[in-house]
Amino acid sequence: MKRPLEASAEGRGRIVGITDGVFAIALTLIVLEIRVPAHEAIHSEHDLLAAIAALAPRFLTYALSFLTLTIFWFGQQAQHGLIAKSDRRLATLNLCFLAFIALLPFSTDLLADFLEFRTAVLVYWLNLLMLGVALFASWRYADKNGFLAEGVDADTKRAVYLRIAKAQILWAIGAALCLITPLLSVGFILMVQLIYAATPGANWVRRIIG
Repeated sequence: MKRPLEASAEGRGRIVGITDGVFAIALTLIVLEIRVPAHEAIHSEHDLLAAIAALAPRFLTYALSFLTLTIFWFGQQAQHGLIAKSDRRLATLNLCFLAFIALLPFSTDLLADFLEFRTAVLVYWLNLLMLGVALFASWRYADKNGFLAEGVDADTKRAVYLRIAKAQILWAIGAALCLITPLLSVGFILMVQLIYAATPGANWVRRIIG
C-alpha cells in the first residue's frame, strides 16, 4: 500500500486534470465581468456607442488577464510535461498556484473598476507575483526531489527557472511604473504579456515538451 506522501504518476495525472478545470473556470469568469449595457439606458446609436466606449477599461483588463492565463497555462503544461510523478507536497504547491489563478478574476475586476488607482495595479501585480512564486516553488521541489522525467537536462531545468524569473522582473518593472501613472504600468505589463504569448514563448514550450 502506498503511503500518503509517496510519489506516483497517478498523483501527477490528478494535478493535470484539476489544473485544466481551474483555468477553464478562470477564463470564463474574466469575460463575465464585461456586461452588455442596460437596454433601458440606450435610446440611440450614440448612447450605445458611448456605453460600449465606457467598457474600454474592462476590455483592456480582459485582454491583459486572458494573456496572463494563457502564459501561465502554457508554463504549467510545460512543467507537467517534464514532471514524471507527484506527491502530496507537490500537489499542495500546485493547489497554491491554482488558488492564485482562481483569484485572478477578482484582481482583474478590481483593476477594471479602479484603473486610475495605483493600489489596483499593485494588487494585480501581487497576484502575478504569487503565481510566479508558486510556479517556481513547485518546479524547484520537483527538481530537488527527483520527480522530473528521464532525459530532462540541466539546460532545460535552467530554462524553466530563467523564464519564470525574467517574467517576474519585467512585471515588477511594470508595477513600478504606476508611480508615474497607473495606465503606463498597465500598458507596459500588457506589452510584456503580448511578447511572452508570441512566438518566443511558443518556441520555448515546443522546445521543452516537443
